[in-house]
Amino acid sequence: MINQGSGALPHYAVLDEIEVPEKVLRSWQITTDLLACIAHIPAALIMRAHAHEIEVFVASHSEGNVYHSGEHASLNTGLYCENVISNQQPLLIPNALTSPGWEHNPDVALGMISYYGLPLNWPNGEVFGTICILDHKEQHYDHLIKDLIGQFRDSIQLSLYHIYHSIVATEQRDQAREALRDSEALFRAVFENAAVGIAQVDLSGHFLQINREFCNIIGYSQEEILAQHMTYQQITLPEDLMLETETVTRLLQGDIDQYSVEKRYLHKLGQVVWVNLSVHLLRDDAQQPLYFISAVQDISERKQAEEELKLAGLVYNNSSEAMAITDAEGVVLAINPAFTKMTGYALEEIKGQSITLLRSEQHDARFYDTQQQTMHLYGQWQGEVWSKRKNGEMFPTWLTINTSYQTDGRVNRRVSLFSDISAIKAAEALILKQANFDQLTKLPNRQLFQDRLQQTLKLSQREQQKCALLFIDLDRFKEINDTHGHNVGDTLLIEAASRIMACVRKSDTVARLGGDEFTVILNDIHDNMMIAHIAQHIIDHLSEPFITAKKEAFISASVGIAIYPEDATDAQQLLKVADQAMYVAKNAGRGCYRFFTKLMQQESDFRIRLSTDLRQALLRKQFSVHYQPIIELSSGHIHKAEALLRWKHPELGFISPEVFIPICEHYGTIHEIGNWVFIEAVKQGARFKELLGRDFEIAVNKSPVQFKANEEMMHNWISLLDHIHFPTSCVVIEITEGVLMDVVGNIEEKLMGFHNSGMHIAIDDFGTGYSSLSYLKKFNVDYLKIDRSFTANLAPDSSELAICEAIIEMAHRLKIKVIAEGIETDLQLHLLQDIHCDFGQGYLFAKPMPAEDFERLLIDLG
Repeated sequence: MINQGSGALPHYAVLDEIEVPEKVLRSWQITTDLLACIAHIPAALIMRAHAHEIEVFVASHSEGNVYHSGEHASLNTGLYCENVISNQQPLLIPNALTSPGWEHNPDVALGMISYYGLPLNWPNGEVFGTICILDHKEQHYDHLIKDLIGQFRDSIQLSLYHIYHSIVATEQRDQAREALRDSEALFRAVFENAAVGIAQVDLSGHFLQINREFCNIIGYSQEEILAQHMTYQQITLPEDLMLETETVTRLLQGDIDQYSVEKRYLHKLGQVVWVNLSVHLLRDDAQQPLYFISAVQDISERKQAEEELKLAGLVYNNSSEAMAITDAEGVVLAINPAFTKMTGYALEEIKGQSITLLRSEQHDARFYDTQQQTMHLYGQWQGEVWSKRKNGEMFPTWLTINTSYQTDGRVNRRVSLFSDISAIKAAEALILKQANFDQLTKLPNRQLFQDRLQQTLKLSQREQQKCALLFIDLDRFKEINDTHGHNVGDTLLIEAASRIMACVRKSDTVARLGGDEFTVILNDIHDNMMIAHIAQHIIDHLSEPFITAKKEAFISASVGIAIYPEDATDAQQLLKVADQAMYVAKNAGRGCYRFFTKLMQQESDFRIRLSTDLRQALLRKQFSVHYQPIIELSSGHIHKAEALLRWKHPELGFISPEVFIPICEHYGTIHEIGNWVFIEAVKQGARFKELLGRDFEIAVNKSPVQFKANEEMMHNWISLLDHIHFPTSCVVIEITEGVLMDVVGNIEEKLMGFHNSGMHIAIDDFGTGYSSLSYLKKFNVDYLKIDRSFTANLAPDSSELAICEAIIEMAHRLKIKVIAEGIETDLQLHLLQDIHCDFGQGYLFAKPMPAEDFERLLIDLG
């Protein structure tokens, strides 16, 4: 560097007697104009050194240029160019204000703080000067600009070579011409091979010259552009053209000397190309516009990067995901707003702090060591982490950490993304609870019960212990639920669950399978007495009154008990045999417990066999309908008969209806069989009617299960009756009191349907249920059938006689006829006649018989 302010004279040889021809100067002028235009700078200069001063030999016509051709400055004053000339080396000063020793040089006083210059020399080594570019802001000048100024320097050096050898005037003129040609040739080479697009454009917008890089940017060849007289307007996006037209007008009017703009060209293939365009207007000596010089750089990648950066900024600032940027050591450098919202930490609070500030005590050191090892090996990690907010609250997050690296492979930054998954975890917990726990009682449901039972059996097998399964069914719960409403029923179930829980150990499992069915898993059982004690304790607790809606309700419980491994060795079978034992307890009178026995299994197997055989019995014509006469007690005439189903098994013989009807109801075959019985019975009734020449009633039992079926069957029955000409008034539908109590299945509507069709309704086994007498009027009942349990014990002054007399008196007041079942003795008959019972049925008159025998009976009785 020149020793500024020393007063020493320059120590380099200067050759300044040789003149530079005017044509060469013009080409140099274009060179500086292009350089300023392409580099987007205010000043591009060719400086010439003299003995004691330096001259601005050529200055670009660029806006903001503070230098003008012909200006001189003294040497040895600290100018940028003095250093280049003295050291004969390129000089780059990005910012003189921050470069020691340069802050006071004269160029800084003119506002030019950045500089890049190259030396120019005559062929004999003596100094000519420099070519340089300057800017009023900090500039590092990219390699494209540096390459371009180097190519222009070579062009000028060649010109100096030819000028130097033109010492004689004639030779000087010839050499000047040669220098001009060579300069123009080199300029053409530089023009064609420049790394930026360059074009000469006439005042109307037509391209006069265009280099290869410009062609590469827009996709057209030089031949296409020049032959088709293409204009810059043709390749400019219409929206951008409107804005640029105003600027071009100002340029032509002399308001500005040049302009730069980012705009979009239309590529030949149709895509849009973003470019940085610099346009300079050249004028003649009379300052009239000649043509435009355009320099173009493809900035599509930069624009895409800017767009991606903008998008990334939007995501960063507006994302619901918390983001934190840290250095390689985990020190926080930046966070987004979502991070503050999620953790409570503002940037000024956490910047410079370690990201480990968020760590909670939910994870041990091994967890974090593994996390760090994974990031060290792969540069990324993701997983579920419990974090800690500023207020100390812990919350679950899904954390993703990615790493960016420096060029040497060292860690540059780590980016952490946090998603608060509290809601997800809560939803998962709720789903898990709903999937595994009963919503009403909060006990384990069937699914969790089965899992617990499987685990208990595995533990019992491993520890060689016994365990027991209790299957609990609440007796009379359905009656309370239907009578008092579901709210009362729900309250009772919740209380029942609590009472059962109070009877077992914490290590045992109480579950609700559904409805009024509960189970208890007892583990580590040593003897059956312990099981029996717990079962009885449960029964006793459940037998105590329940206070619901300020009323007392009473239930009992039937408990079936199965033991592992004595009764079963797998969960499914253990549940099955406990269920069987429960049904035995229920049939034994309810409110008791029963241990499973092999006899129960045999009876269960028998029922299963019958259920299988029942499915084929109808198809194989194993069923028949028998008829038992119903006698009018005042006259002894037969006006009615009850149709009774009989099943003759091919191997077992006749099976009692009391055995197979419940099986039909349980497995659903009752619908098809009951429909068949009705059809057979009314067809036979039509024959009885024809035989007697008068109306004859047929009573058909309808199962409670069958009664809940859809109404289509009733419509089919009415159509059948119409088809066979059997009056609906000759059909009696017999139902039990339990049907009246059932609030499910539109019972009232269905009974009304039968009544409206003309059929009669009879209540079978009256007096054994719990129905309200008000139901008799509500459902338009036509007949009451006194149960055989009352008839069997009829005797003068007996309570049964009083009950029967009360039933008959009440029924007659409601205009309901009464039929007494199970009449087997003359005494029973006379007593019933004395209390004015309407009809009787029983072995005293006739047993149920096949249709043929019944027809003969009718004929014999005349």
